[in-house]
Amino acid sequence: MHSRPGTYALILSSSINRSINIGKLGTLLLEPGFYIYIGSAFGPGGLKARIKHHINNSSRPHWHIDYLSPVVNISEIWLTNDLVHREHQWAKIYLQTSQVFLPLMGFGSSDCRCPSHLFFNRSKPSGNYFRRKIRAKFHDHARIMIGHSDDFY
Repeated sequence: MHSRPGTYALILSSSINRSINIGKLGTLLLEPGFYIYIGSAFGPGGLKARIKHHINNSSRPHWHIDYLSPVVNISEIWLTNDLVHREHQWAKIYLQTSQVFLPLMGFGSSDCRCPSHLFFNRSKPSGNYFRRKIRAKFHDHARIMIGHSDDFY
């Protein structure tokens, strides 16, 4: 992965029940299953810097995800180096997936009109299914890569 901008989804797994304070947003009731966090990285360092930040668990939380990432495991990453800001499109498409729930309204979406950028699913989501849904809706979308953090570094 280069320091290029783009959109990403962190597929996070949890095996515990626990309450987590997400700063001023409120309390997230964490439960076993998979959390999908959709974000974008169009600032300095691009996707490489942003994903590295999430993997290293910030000691001083800046984003909502910084409160969650220390207590879950990143099981997969979906990303694109598309120069178009796709974060909101991804969130809208993912919300239409069956058996998806919003665990905390406003998570990661305080700067937009999306209800949330964090989703919950009891079973592991399929990156290939998501990729097909995106490509069917957005024909000009750049390639979506699916892998683990070590695949991109």
